[in-house]
Formats: sequence, C-alpha cells, structure tokens
Amino acid sequence: MNAPASDAVGWHDQIAENFSQGYDRSPRFQERFRLWQALIAAHVRPGDTVLDAGCGAGTFSFEAAKPAGQVDAIDGSANMIALCRDRQQAQGIQNIAFETALLESISARPQAHYDVVLCSSVLEYLPDLRAELKRLIDALKPGGRLIFSLPNGESRYRKLEGLAFRLTGRPRYFEFVRNVVTADRASRLIGELGCRVMDTHYFAAPPVPMSIAPLFGTRPKSKTLFAMVAVKGGSDQSVS
Repeated sequence: MNAPASDAVGWHDQIAENFSQGYDRSPRFQERFRLWQALIAAHVRPGDTVLDAGCGAGTFSFEAAKPAGQVDAIDGSANMIALCRDRQQAQGIQNIAFETALLESISARPQAHYDVVLCSSVLEYLPDLRAELKRLIDALKPGGRLIFSLPNGESRYRKLEGLAFRLTGRPRYFEFVRNVVTADRASRLIGELGCRVMDTHYFAAPPVPMSIAPLFGTRPKSKTLFAMVAVKGGSDQSVS
C-alpha cells in the first residue's frame, strides 16, 4: 500500500493511472473532455504555440496538438508525464514536449511566448491564486488566450464537500485544495492582471443520485466547476 500523499503532486502521482482511465469510463470526465475539446477547437489556431500548465495525463495536450504548431506540456507528477510519453510514443506525435516540472518553472521560460495557455484542474491546489494566474498571463503574448478551470465557489455541493472534509477527512483529495472561488472573483483577478473574460462555462453536476440533485440548486449553483477563457488585452464577456 502506498504511503499517504503529502501534497497535491504526490496525490496525483498515486492516482495517475485511474485519472487517465477516467476519460474512458466516467461520464463526468467525458463531459469535461467535451467542453475542453470545444474550447480548444475555438481558441487554438493553426500553428499556435501552446503551454499546457499541469497537463496531467496529457488529454488536452494531445487535443491542442492537432491544430497547434507546438505544445509545451508540464506537470509536477512524474507518473503523469510517464503516461503522456508512453502515449506520445505509441501515436508518433512529434509536436508536444512533455516535462516533469511545477508551474513555478514557467517563470524561467521566455515571457510573452505563448499564443494559448491551458490550465485544467490545477489552480485549486496552489496557495496563491493571484500569483499563479499572473504567472500564466505573463507567459502569454498580447492577445493570447488563457483557458483555465476552478472549483465553483457558488456550488452548494462544494460547500457541503468542504464541511464533510472538516468533519470526516473525506474526500481525501480535499486536504490539498486551496482555492474554491466564484467565477466573479476569478474574473476580477483576471481584470486586475490585464485580461478580459471572453467566456465562462459552468459544468460538472454533483455526483449524487438524480432524486436529490434538485437540492443542489440551479445553474450556476448546481455545477461544481467552471471553465473561463480570457484574452490578454481585452474582449467581450459571455456566460453559458
């Protein structure tokens, strides 16, 4: 049996294989994939240079590589990166560079270099949300697009999840969660950092029986995650 994880990287090292398989067998993962697939198709242009910051098993890196010229994909979990490289070798994909690295390593890369930065289900584990958003935005060219997701702070289920963890220590992953915020707060931070929100999408219903799902409210309170698209320099905003 593995020793308990001491941080979010260790947790994801332990669950890497199951996390990767989730996109094949979990309706919630498949919903996430369909949304991110659509966002990537809408905002990654042919020849773009893309950074996947916290790429996990590489699902969105491979999707972005279809139109992009180059994808740089980093993750702190060596086990996740090993899965990425196995898939890359099996498929013979040449335009992705996978690296085991933390988000802080982005600051050592050339700034204003990327057309698009992706960051799915990573920012919730980092202690300073504003600083990490700034790090991602600094990596973007003017007019570049940032696509990221966070747990929805308006979600009744997320509030119940936090209470359950304080009382029981479950769900285990919640030990490592640092940011559960509203889309309004994320939008304000984005504005302070020189970007404008283009789109906000709420997704992922609570994993509860259909019979009690109405207790968790209507959109956006019924959804546990939101994905946000921002452009460096400004654009119009819409919500779905």
